[in-house]
Amino acid sequence: MRKMILILITIWINAGLLSGCASSKAKVFGTDMPSMKSIHDEKFHNANDEQLVRPQRAAVDEANAEQEEFQWLPNPTLRMYVFRHLTAAGHPVPGYSTFFRLYTQDHIAAPGEQAGWE
Repeated sequence: MRKMILILITIWINAGLLSGCASSKAKVFGTDMPSMKSIHDEKFHNANDEQLVRPQRAAVDEANAEQEEFQWLPNPTLRMYVFRHLTAAGHPVPGYSTFFRLYTQDHIAAPGEQAGWE
């Protein structure tokens, strides 16, 4: 009896899920929606009329002052070359090179800390 109820519930759920796939696109989305081509043409037609303006950059002196104040602490890059070899199953693996950083994150030195790392 319990197995029969489980089978009927499974059939009922599957029928409900499949009935959602049977509805038409016009019924779900409506007929008054624009097509993708008209949306694309409208977007890029308006974009071609506008002049692109680059944002103004901060003064060079301010950028240099911040650059001198906060600097990246060194994070050495270790390079490794793996020679060509065969896997345990006998498949060839070509040689390749890879690299990894000594530390997992890059850190920025607070003002005055950089002198000890050089």
